Amino acid sequence: MKARVSTEWLSGCSGCHVAIVDLHEKLLNLVDDVEFVRVPVLMDEKGYPKADVGIVEGAVRSEHDRHALEKMRESCGKLLAFGTCASYGGPSGIGWLYGRDAILAKAYGGNVSDAKGSKVPGGASKLEESVIPIDEVVKIDRYLPGCPPHPYFIAIAIRDLLGVESIPLSPKTVCSECGRRMQKTEGAKLSKGEVSANDPDTCFLSQGVVCLGSVTLDRCKAQCPNKGVACAGCAGPSVDLIREPHLDIRSMVAKRMAMLTGIPEQEIRDYIQGDAKTFYSYALSSPVMYGKPTVELREWAAEAAK
Repeated sequence: MKARVSTEWLSGCSGCHVAIVDLHEKLLNLVDDVEFVRVPVLMDEKGYPKADVGIVEGAVRSEHDRHALEKMRESCGKLLAFGTCASYGGPSGIGWLYGRDAILAKAYGGNVSDAKGSKVPGGASKLEESVIPIDEVVKIDRYLPGCPPHPYFIAIAIRDLLGVESIPLSPKTVCSECGRRMQKTEGAKLSKGEVSANDPDTCFLSQGVVCLGSVTLDRCKAQCPNKGVACAGCAGPSVDLIREPHLDIRSMVAKRMAMLTGIPEQEIRDYIQGDAKTFYSYALSSPVMYGKPTVELREWAAEAAK
């Protein structure tokens, strides 16, 4: 008997659902084991059929999201937080920096959006006070961060949840799949705002470019660094960063780059802190990040805005 799989798309870009479709022949192999009973991008199913496995993309941003997530938890035996938005809040988690009223005022302030002259449109689902990862609302059985996760990891996660095959997911960082070499360099300067570097074989940190590969969980096979673009941290924080409350992106990257280049560690820390909306963007709204005593994201963002 085939296992039943249901999926839901909350506040997000639908990229993770598209990634499921992009499994191509791997998806066909899964069809032998599963029956998809709900997939928003592929079928028109308004209800929440009973399923063995639920796959949820996106973060909770509205009352509609919360309701849909609770329905998924009720109807599914196991639930997978699929993608970085579901696991850590994702890029839309930047809304955590501001209150709901401030966001609505910024979006609709000064605009007349309906015949009655209301500045905020009515009828829309009410926003939550903030963007939150889905495990802040319901119990989650597995996490698969990534923006979107690489097809290799998607297939493994689904087959593991179905009990078809159990392959341990590596706790290594993006650096483990990167072909670039870390080496000490002389005369390197901090390249602010850069995402690429001249030498295609040398680590970005060694060339003064901030790369988050060493503090990011590998769920992408290092596709960006191996193609010449510094890691932006889209798969979420590395295991050591999650487990240790005193470790954070700013301190870990700054220490490594300073050791490789001689650039003052404080200069690197100040740069990352000043642009925290970028460097912490994928996990801003997760307590995994803002709960650290060394991380003051709201204060940093306010200071940078002055």
